[in-house]
Amino acid sequence: MTVRRTSKLIVLTAVAGLALLALAPTAMAERASTAAVASTAASATYPSYAGRFYSVAATSADDVWAVGLSADGGQIAHWNGRSWSDQDFVDGYQAVGAQSPTDVWAVGGTGWFYPTQTLARHWNGKTWKLVPTPTPGGSAWFNAVSATSPTNAWAVGCICGGPGEQGYMVPLIEHWNGKTWKQQTFPLPKNSAQLTGVAATGPGNAWAVGGSNTSPGTSAIIEHWNGYRWRRVNTPPDLANLQAITAVGRNDLWAVGYNDAGSVYKSLIVHYNGQRWYVVPSPNPTGQTNLWDVSAKSSTNVWAVGYTNPNTGATGPTAFHWNGKDWTSIPVVNPAGPMLLGVVTISADDAWAVGTLGWSSTAIEHWNGKAWKT
Repeated sequence: MTVRRTSKLIVLTAVAGLALLALAPTAMAERASTAAVASTAASATYPSYAGRFYSVAATSADDVWAVGLSADGGQIAHWNGRSWSDQDFVDGYQAVGAQSPTDVWAVGGTGWFYPTQTLARHWNGKTWKLVPTPTPGGSAWFNAVSATSPTNAWAVGCICGGPGEQGYMVPLIEHWNGKTWKQQTFPLPKNSAQLTGVAATGPGNAWAVGGSNTSPGTSAIIEHWNGYRWRRVNTPPDLANLQAITAVGRNDLWAVGYNDAGSVYKSLIVHYNGQRWYVVPSPNPTGQTNLWDVSAKSSTNVWAVGYTNPNTGATGPTAFHWNGKDWTSIPVVNPAGPMLLGVVTISADDAWAVGTLGWSSTAIEHWNGKAWKT
C-alpha cells in the first residue's frame, strides 16, 4: 500500500510515511549516543538523530538551523560553527526560514493526520516561542516559510488533513506583519492543490510554487505577490510539480521539482529572469530524479537537492550545482544512500544539505568547496 504525502506530492511507503511520530526507544537511545559522539569529535562525523530533517536555513557559517520530525514529534537542530545540538517539541516541522540570528521561523503542523493545526514557532535569539496562526477549515499545514524582515514573513501550505492524509487540499498563504499571522486571498486552482515553496525578496515581492492534482498527474502552480495582491502566473507547458523556490534577487529566481510520467520522475528546474519563467536543462543521472529543495547565494552559486529512483526502493542522494552556465551533478558520498530534502547555500565553499536515511534517521551533509562530507 502507498500513500501520497500531501506536503510534497510524492509517493512513499505507508510505514515510512506514517509511523515516525512513535519511534522505538532504541532509536531514541541511538540519537543520544550519536549526539554525544558528535560533540566529542567536533563533528568529524555529523550526528544522526532519530527522525528526519526536511529543511535547513542559515544566517552565517556559524548559525545554521535544521528542522523536521523526531521521536517526540518535532525537531529543531542548530549548528554553531563547531557542533550540532538539537531539541524536541511535541509538534512537527516542515520548513525553517532564517532572516537574522534573532529572527528565525520554523513552521509545520500539530499532527500528521486530520485534524492538524498550522504551526509557527519563532526564535528571538534566546528562546523558541510558539506564535498563534490561523487554521482555516479546521485543519491545515504549513510547507514553507520565507522572511525578509521582522515585519514581513510568508508561510504557505494547504487547508488539508495533514501530510498523512489523501483528501482534498486547498492552497494556503499566510502573512506575518510583525504582530499577527493573517490568511491571504489569492486565485485558487480548480482542483485539489497545495503550495510547497515560497521566496520573498521584500515587502513588495514574493513568489509561491506548488502543484495541483489533475488527471492523470499533477500540474505546476506559480503565484506572485506584487505588494498589493497575489496573482497566478503562467508556467511553461507540461510542468508537473514544483516543490521549492529560491531568490537571488527580484529578477533572478529558481524553482525545482519533478516531471512525472506514471512512476518515472524526471528532475525539473525552472528559472525566472524578470520577464518569464522557462525550463533549464538539468541532469537526471539514474533516469529518475525528484528535486525537493533549492538554495541560491548568487547568480553563479545555486544548489538543488533531492534523491534518485523515487519508486524503486533503491534511493540515493542527488545534488546539482549551477555555476552560471549549466547545472552539473555533484557526487554525494554516503554509503547509506540518504534522501536529501533541504539545502542552504552560504558561500562557494560552504553549504549544508539535510534529509533522511530510510525516513527513520536524519542525514546531514556539508559542502566544503570540493566535496560533500557527512
